[in-house]
Amino acid sequence: MGKTPLQISYSRTVGTIHEGQPEGNISKIGNIPTYFAHPKSKLTDNAILLLTDVMGHQFMNAQLLADRFAARGYFVVMPDLFNGDVVPINRPEGFNIMDWVQNHMPPQIEPIIDAVLKKMRESLYCERIGGVGYCFGGKYVCRYLKAGKLDVGFIAHPTMLEAEDLRGIEGPLSIAAAGVST
Repeated sequence: MGKTPLQISYSRTVGTIHEGQPEGNISKIGNIPTYFAHPKSKLTDNAILLLTDVMGHQFMNAQLLADRFAARGYFVVMPDLFNGDVVPINRPEGFNIMDWVQNHMPPQIEPIIDAVLKKMRESLYCERIGGVGYCFGGKYVCRYLKAGKLDVGFIAHPTMLEAEDLRGIEGPLSIAAAGVST
């Protein structure tokens, strides 16, 4: 399948490191390290599955974002999608992002999401789960936006998103797409 307008290159990662101290905690779902951010109420019925960009669940910006959702009353679950193999913020000379991507395709990512969603639905008592996906994670919010998986979704500047990923969507989805991406 050809490239879509939402399929972009990971040629560089630009941004800022946010200030603050993460308030959540990392625990495991099976063997998957996962960042958890709880609302003050400690209720888990309204939850967010936060699927990160290539810098992963230990990146402070992602943790602070999860904490902000929790401060607004949501239970947030943010798994390690990459088995610890994240893209470094300051990439070493010769780092090939496309080689990295080839090791993090749906056959590697989807079993992680399946296990986390199962735990959220069956053991953590999440009744409604919204998917939030940034960049890399956006593709998977779309793929899981269906009955019994995710109830609603939001994605920001999704990458590697193909028409096939959008065809199976069964719930509301909001997309914040970058006007220009290099």
